Parts: sequence; structure tokens; C-alpha cells
Amino acid sequence: MLRWAEEDLGLTLAQAAWLQGLSATGVVVGALLAGRLVPLERAPQVLWLGVPMGLLLLPMPHIDHWLPALPLLACAGLVAGLFVVPMNALLQHRGATLLSAGRSIAVQNFNENASVLLMLAGYAWFSRQDLPLELLIRGFGLGIALLMALIALHHRHHHRQPHRHKEIA
Repeated sequence: MLRWAEEDLGLTLAQAAWLQGLSATGVVVGALLAGRLVPLERAPQVLWLGVPMGLLLLPMPHIDHWLPALPLLACAGLVAGLFVVPMNALLQHRGATLLSAGRSIAVQNFNENASVLLMLAGYAWFSRQDLPLELLIRGFGLGIALLMALIALHHRHHHRQPHRHKEIA
């Protein structure tokens, strides 16, 4: 976001940080809404929010002024907050049934931080290849959308197959 704000929007680093703050505010609002609207048993239904979460990144390269960026970033943050809180709750609940609560949180945090490192490494590698920023943003957004669609489809297929009962001869 910082590179996009500097290159495409012409903002300073300090001004770009305000955009990140707006996005984070959207995450907070989304998290509050998720806490009120999504009970634990319905948490898997928000997997589909990962698709618009990725697709909301696609218009970014076409925005060349900070004003239209505001609703886009606030909306992206909102969707991320609605997505992350139920997923964290579900992971912690399922993890606590398989492990202790502390181990579950430790495993979750390890995986989250490992994922962040992997994404940063990918960004660094692609940036080093001198790929245009537009391609990086679009690839990241489409990658998130596609991966989340596959995860949601896999979950739906896995949890909606009727149980086959053995026939009594």
C-alpha cells in the first residue's frame, strides 16, 4: 500500500501511513460487526468473504488521487475485519479441542507470522524482478481471490457430502 500511495497517488510516506490507518479502522469496524453478527457455528460461511477481499485490490492501480482511495481502502479493511475475526475464533476453537488453548494460539500465531514472511518474501522477489506495481497488485488480489474461492469450495464440498450408510443385507 505504501509504494502504491507514493507512486500512484503522489503521497509522502507520512500521508500514505494515514491511508493504512484508514484501512486498519475498517478492519476494526469489520471485527466489531463480525463479533456481533457471526456466531462461531456460522464462521465457515465467511470464507467466501476472502474472494471480495482480494477483488477489492484490483481497482487500486486505476486510482490516481487519494480521495477515491478512501472508500476503497475502508471497504477493504471492513471486509478483512469481517473475515479475520470469525476465522480466528474458529481456528482457536477447533485448535483448543485438538490441543490445549495455549498450544492452539501458538500454532495459529506461528502460521500467521510464517505466512506474512512468505508473502513479504514473495513481494520482495517479484519487486526485484522489476515487475510493474500494477501487475503486483493485480496478481496479489487475484491470487487471494482465487485461493479463497478454492478454500471455500473445498470446505463446502467436504462438509456437504451426504454420509453414506451401509446397507443392511
